[in-house]
Amino acid sequence: MTQKIKYINGIRFYRALVVGINNLISRQDYLNQINVFPVPDGDTGTNMAFTVNSILDGTADVVPAKIGDMSQKVADCALDGARGNSGAILAQFFVGLSESLAEKDKMSVKDFADAFKNGSDCAWEALSDPQEGTILSIFRDVSNFLMNLDDDNDDFSVVMESCFSEAQKSLDDTPNKMALLKKAGVVDAGAQGFVDFLKGINEFIQSGTIRDLGDIINIPEELNDLSEGHDYSNLTYQFCTECIIEGESINKAEIKSKLLDIGDSLVIAGSKKKVKIHIHVNKPSELFQICNEYGITKKHKADDMFKQQKLVKADKSNKIAIVTDSGADFDVEKYFDVFVVPVRYSFGRQDYIDKVSQSISDFYVELKNNPIHPKTSQPTPGDFRRQYQYLNSYYSSIISIHIPEKLSGTYQSAAVAAKNTSGANITVIDGKNMSVGLGLLIEEIADLIDSSELNHDEILSRIEESIQNIEVYTAVKDLSYSVKGGRVPKLIKTISDIFNFKPVLSIKKDGTMGPASFYMGKKNLPKKLFNIVNKKIMPSLKYNVLIGHAQAEEDGKKLKALFEKSSNIKNVRVLEIGGALGVHTGPGALSVAIQKIND
Repeated sequence: MTQKIKYINGIRFYRALVVGINNLISRQDYLNQINVFPVPDGDTGTNMAFTVNSILDGTADVVPAKIGDMSQKVADCALDGARGNSGAILAQFFVGLSESLAEKDKMSVKDFADAFKNGSDCAWEALSDPQEGTILSIFRDVSNFLMNLDDDNDDFSVVMESCFSEAQKSLDDTPNKMALLKKAGVVDAGAQGFVDFLKGINEFIQSGTIRDLGDIINIPEELNDLSEGHDYSNLTYQFCTECIIEGESINKAEIKSKLLDIGDSLVIAGSKKKVKIHIHVNKPSELFQICNEYGITKKHKADDMFKQQKLVKADKSNKIAIVTDSGADFDVEKYFDVFVVPVRYSFGRQDYIDKVSQSISDFYVELKNNPIHPKTSQPTPGDFRRQYQYLNSYYSSIISIHIPEKLSGTYQSAAVAAKNTSGANITVIDGKNMSVGLGLLIEEIADLIDSSELNHDEILSRIEESIQNIEVYTAVKDLSYSVKGGRVPKLIKTISDIFNFKPVLSIKKDGTMGPASFYMGKKNLPKKLFNIVNKKIMPSLKYNVLIGHAQAEEDGKKLKALFEKSSNIKNVRVLEIGGALGVHTGPGALSVAIQKIND
């Protein structure tokens, strides 16, 4: 006979969570497969896995003995790490749970019932348009069951088994509550994830032992072609966007009224001091601008759902995905199989993700006007791991190409993430270039993958030669930004000002940056940079040229016109440099990448 469990404290709660979370994580690929609501973008499993994994990461070092302290820690970790619609809802459930358990040392079955109801209510209230047939239905049905228990039901081992049974019954009924699910022949993915979570907890409570957490459940064969039945007609907004607001007395109702004007699928979870926002929008920077009015915003995220939907429908099982970082400047929209992980920067306490949180033009406006010079930081290993895990569900392998290891920790973050992404074939490459130089490399490798049948190793063998064929030169107009960013010693700027010269910087073959030349004066920068770069061009060879400008579009066009007069320039384009390089060059800079073309 199973021993009665009459209370749960912080330590028991943690142990149960570990098993429940690992059971959910083991099911993430399956959950991705059955994801059809709110949009069939195939990432519910990944988002829920990252949300609950943030709980594991944030609670592993210190486990409070009191249930009130432990539940608060779980809520904070879930809120900070919440991803996607389902992740945000789950985080709000934990917030409500913790509010009810505050100040308690132990949790009785009655306490659990009250806390579960509060969690359910908070989750329902967090959504602007809550839907039946989702994870919310599971919350409510289990809550109703718990609230109707007799007072003599005081044994968690009995109650949790009944809870799981009730949750499974509610899950099975989700297709009857939502036509979209019935049409696709699936249950709701978020609801399934929560039931998987409860199943793990129930198994632990019944057995008293933590089962083998490496037992990954395979996707049923009948669901392999499930995406064929998905409805893609109802997607209005492009980006699944999130952030956290930290402030004092945050007015959630006021935020809600403003955000409903710019998107849908809105979830606002949290308290008066910390709020998690999830919404689908077309302009992520507009969301972050609104949220910045209410406090410091953190953990910005914007996933392209249009691209995710196309990926769900496409068969990429024999294709290679390319991952890079936003330190590469290129025509992103042209390359479907290239995925960009943004570099981060911050003005004081306000964080941004490059080319997402702010438009490029807004970045340069703040760069000029904000007295605080921004600090840059590489994407975290978690940023890369999330991208790798998602792509691993669709592609045969991944090649990850990044700005030089000697200039940034981005390469190391990617390498750590690749090492910790199990079951994936990932190669991380030091691109030994940046900005438009790295952009030309990414474009060449993407075109090569798309136009050939070369396998992963064969592509790798071509990359080193491609790296050697690219050179990049950047003319900085105002060295004060490079000095503030720590890239150029103040003494160099002083000498530059005295003698009226500016350096032209280049990435060397070993991935370090240094001066390649210099120019005198401030006028006619396009002509001066052209003359410097043109000397590097061999008359007998053909070249592609990519020009980047930092709020200097007219100078970029003038430079383009000069290169177009050269007979051995096959293609020349102009685009705007993002914040990853712009934070160091400042407005007015021009960058030119030249690429030898091998016949």
